[in-house]
Amino acid sequence: MKEVLAQIMKKVLAQIVIIANRVGGFLSLKGSVMKRTLALAAIIAICVVSFLSIRGTMPFLAVFGTSMEPELQAGNLILIEEVSSSDVEVGDIIVFTIPAAVREYYNYPPVIAHRVLHVRTSESGITFRTKGDNTGEDPFTVRPQDLRGTVSNQIPFIGFPLLFFQSQQGLIFIGLALMLLALYLYADEISWGRQALHRGLFAPVIEESQRSSQVMAQRMDATEKGMDYTQQALNSFASAIAEYAEHLKSHTSAIQSLSEASQELKKGAVEQNKVLERLAEVMEQKGPAKEEVTPTEPVIPEAEKVKFPPGCVRTR
Repeated sequence: MKEVLAQIMKKVLAQIVIIANRVGGFLSLKGSVMKRTLALAAIIAICVVSFLSIRGTMPFLAVFGTSMEPELQAGNLILIEEVSSSDVEVGDIIVFTIPAAVREYYNYPPVIAHRVLHVRTSESGITFRTKGDNTGEDPFTVRPQDLRGTVSNQIPFIGFPLLFFQSQQGLIFIGLALMLLALYLYADEISWGRQALHRGLFAPVIEESQRSSQVMAQRMDATEKGMDYTQQALNSFASAIAEYAEHLKSHTSAIQSLSEASQELKKGAVEQNKVLERLAEVMEQKGPAKEEVTPTEPVIPEAEKVKFPPGCVRTR
């Protein structure tokens, strides 16, 4: 059974690749919106028809499994011909649906095609017992309301893409493929809508950002102008410093001359002080002239000078 499923999947993928190449060739010429819409609608219709076919609601059915080989090969597409239950005979291959309860209990597909083994007529109506050519008798009875018809013809390998819809992976793949196809077909319109939405929602933010950028640019220009002015002022100050340095050089030479002259004056003052000191020494050595003193009082000899006690007065 696994080998059969693997072969079926390989054939399904091969058919999908072929269909994708053809669809890609058609869609490579992205034309008007109407053309793209028609292409997408056609693909969706094919998917819907394929899904309905495995439910037995379409006049064709993809053969699943090998229960009817070699009469019905897996992957073939069989065409269903409507027939009345009274016209069914033993040996006919009929297509019938299986009720949900029976399907879940016996793990059967929704719709199968098996050969009629017995035709039974009762008060409730005609019923059928069926079996696969490679399997045993089916463990349920086919009711007249479950009959879809008989097999009239079959087309090889066309049923593989339809069988892909019977798996959950196939449904997920088809859903994603349709979404991606829609995005591809309407990429320009989606881009335009996104840009319009972007402009509508973010226009205030963009305008505010632009205004901020302009203000920032103006501030940068003002800063650059201020830096230029500062640079010019620094250059002028450097020039003034250089001129002042040249001016200081001339003052420095004059100050050096004055310093030398003051040193000479100090030396002359020292020499003059030395001469004055010598003159003073010479004057001190000669001394002053003695003058005669006329006494106003009589001179008393030292011998006559007598000391008296305090309070006594000498009388003559």
